[in-house]
Amino acid sequence: MGNNKMRSEVNRDLLKALELAARKHRSQTRKYDGSPYINHLIEVAYLLSEVAGVSDQGLLQAAVLHDILEDTDTSKEELKTEFSDRTLSLILAVTDDKTLTLEERRAEQISHLKTASRDVKLLKLADHCSNIAAIPGSWPEAKVEGYLAWSQSLAQLCFDASEELAQEYRSRLDLSLNLLEI
Repeated sequence: MGNNKMRSEVNRDLLKALELAARKHRSQTRKYDGSPYINHLIEVAYLLSEVAGVSDQGLLQAAVLHDILEDTDTSKEELKTEFSDRTLSLILAVTDDKTLTLEERRAEQISHLKTASRDVKLLKLADHCSNIAAIPGSWPEAKVEGYLAWSQSLAQLCFDASEELAQEYRSRLDLSLNLLEI
């Protein structure tokens, strides 16, 4: 009985994160195909769970909430009242400072990942696995090449977190390169 209660609490906490993400991102779509943005967030959590073998609920919650501070009107205080300090810490670790230029944000991400925890690396690598599989076909070749070069630099810093997720990234990168004929 105790095990079922714990499982129920774990499921409830993850569902709470999914509900908040779905509500806050409800009007957002992916740039490449117009699909609901929540699909990306669910895919990141799925990759962590099914490819990297993650069962830690704080990390899975952070996966579905990783863009919530950047892309919605949600505040840190709102998250703090609903989720653990650890979940909030993971979200903050992958949240960009939107006051910086794109180049500055990318440089900051690379710098941060050099000393980041395994969980932050897992989260970032799963995010990039999802993103490189969804590059808009309408992007000019130079933009695609620039994005993929930066993504590879970032991903390589995360490969030590999970060999399985690193292999998934490499497979998706190869597929993207073939589809985009680069």
